[in-house]
Amino acid sequence: MRTLLDLLAFLRENYSHEITRSLLLILTLLIIRVVVDRLLAASNSAPVEARRRWSINTRNGLFVTGLAGIGFIWANELQTLAVSMLAFTAALILATKELIMCLSGGVVRQMSNSYSLGDHIEIGTVRGRVVDIGLLSTTVMEIGPNHSSHQMTGRALTFPNSLLLSTPVIRENYMGEYVMHIINVPLAYSVPPAQAELMLMGAAESACLPHVDVARRHMEDMAKRYLVDIPSVEPRISIQPVDEKRYQLILRIAIPARERQRIEQVILHQFLADCYPISQT
Repeated sequence: MRTLLDLLAFLRENYSHEITRSLLLILTLLIIRVVVDRLLAASNSAPVEARRRWSINTRNGLFVTGLAGIGFIWANELQTLAVSMLAFTAALILATKELIMCLSGGVVRQMSNSYSLGDHIEIGTVRGRVVDIGLLSTTVMEIGPNHSSHQMTGRALTFPNSLLLSTPVIRENYMGEYVMHIINVPLAYSVPPAQAELMLMGAAESACLPHVDVARRHMEDMAKRYLVDIPSVEPRISIQPVDEKRYQLILRIAIPARERQRIEQVILHQFLADCYPISQT
């Protein structure tokens, strides 16, 4: 009770003029509202819709006038309060900058559907299968140990969602159950490129033959769903020189996402066996 009395005494001593003018303004606006409502109610000659429109416009106009009047009366105090609130807000933002960025990154992920649980993603140096998505961070089971490997390492990696604001996300299984997989095979020029290409193509066709028809139908469905162009699902090989001693074969195949590691190893084992047969002694 004592605190309330002290507050009232403080307001009366420092803000008596502002309080008085505010009360007079509110009272004046209320009187105008009552008078207008009674005049409209007594005006039976005017249509109901017109009277309702006048009533709504009067109410909204008086409300805006009241806000403007209160703001004008308390302008100095509001300015002081705004400066204080601005300084407090700036300090709060600086103190919670990383937290706000993480939350913003989570919003960006949700709005853009960058990835979801179970997706295989790569962001910066982090590459793995998404197992948990929080408001502030994302956890993946690492796939590695390098970019050409597709096996789980058994390690869990957690990165802040703020990384999504500055780093592009690569979703390796964007096409769903079947993906376009790339295999790079470096070779010395001692192995003729044309011969190596034929052997690699033979190994790829043999390993991918059971999946070609299903992969083609899947890619056609994805093209209709997302309105995107899809590459050919048949194995394709490109030759790229590396230096004066080496070149590499770049093989592209369409295979089930969950069998990338197995099929890649089948192709490489078959190719290397054909390319470097075991000499008979």
